[in-house]
Amino acid sequence: MTNEHDDRKGHNPEDDKRESDHEAEKVNKESAQNQDDNVVDGEAEVISSEKASAEEKNWAMMSHIACFAALIPLIPLIGMVLGPLFVWLFKKEEMPLVAQNGLAALNFNITMFIAYCVAFILCFILIGIPLLFGLVIFHFIVTILAAIKASEGGVYEYPFSIKLVR
Repeated sequence: MTNEHDDRKGHNPEDDKRESDHEAEKVNKESAQNQDDNVVDGEAEVISSEKASAEEKNWAMMSHIACFAALIPLIPLIGMVLGPLFVWLFKKEEMPLVAQNGLAALNFNITMFIAYCVAFILCFILIGIPLLFGLVIFHFIVTILAAIKASEGGVYEYPFSIKLVR
């Protein structure tokens, strides 16, 4: 009785390993190329619409817009950090797009909270007043841009964001 492996004379098992390593490397290169194709203008990685459901895109958008919870009188300035934090904590396990967007929004809003505190302190020497107005306008515009990018299935990279939470 012969085995099918006996039919291959001089077969080396290391050749099989090299072939499988070569195939795995080819697959990794293809996936990296596909990832590079999803990057738009160097700002956002757009996840294809097949991967991100409409609900996931909505929650990703909500992770950015949740910072406007600070506008509610009962939740002062710290609400801009708590809004994205809650969305990120509750949805990060289920939805990878929300995890990425929530983390970006959380880091940016922590950075903006620090900037608002510095601008408030600088208000005592009058330079903080125009700085505070500029921060409010910048925060509003960038947050809306991030929400739009998230609704398209992308991940917006905020400018001047300190990566405190990983």
